[in-house]
Amino acid sequence: MNVDILKIDCKKDIPLTKRKTDFYCCKFSFNPETNKYDKFILNELKKKGKELADLVNHGAANDSAKNRNYTRVLTNSVAGMIAEYLWKTYLNLSNIDHLVTETELDDLANQIDLKTIKNEVTIEVRSSFPRNGLVFAICNPEYQFDIIGPYSNNYKSGEQTKDIYCRTLFPFDFNEFNQRIDKNNFEVFLTGGATKEMFLNDKITKEKSFIPDDEVSIERLSSKSDYLVIPFEYALDSIEIFKKIKEANNED
Repeated sequence: MNVDILKIDCKKDIPLTKRKTDFYCCKFSFNPETNKYDKFILNELKKKGKELADLVNHGAANDSAKNRNYTRVLTNSVAGMIAEYLWKTYLNLSNIDHLVTETELDDLANQIDLKTIKNEVTIEVRSSFPRNGLVFAICNPEYQFDIIGPYSNNYKSGEQTKDIYCRTLFPFDFNEFNQRIDKNNFEVFLTGGATKEMFLNDKITKEKSFIPDDEVSIERLSSKSDYLVIPFEYALDSIEIFKKIKEANNED
């Protein structure tokens, strides 16, 4: 498993971009065909993904009417486990003492979350599959991706939300995931995030109705939900969100 920090210069790559500053993301590369450790890690995450899919959709794999959706949920679960594992790895890399750990699966809403060890700063990890690539997802002025936040109809009413929302991108079509994960040069990008305070800023947030790419419940795959999102032009990059998490963890 290789780790690199990648700089994206949106102005250079897409001159009409709305992103005004460079964007730094963390790239993880796996070579499971030639590296036994990479193969082991990915196989373990596949197992955890299946356990999650079976837990939240009990019996669905044996129901022919639901089997097709279960296959998608299973892929989403594996991708989500990879995203969580890599964010945990990234956030713990430069700390003598670990910064974050996983949360318990108390309910479906907390299925792929992290929290800081000291102050229990809560972190939600969401992932997507931009088939047009990483630069398109971050820099395109019209079709840029975003940081997915809380349900929009609950956020300002005081319902519990996460402190930090993080983003992971697999820069290829969703349907390619199960083939790519077993091949060399399987790449995953940690692409920053946003704080809960940022989602209170009406100038940078939007309301969006959609089904997230990483949805793990068959029941919710059939209906859209309304979320608050922050387009990448306003998002914190991976270095900035790391600093925010570390600062929040050290607050007294």
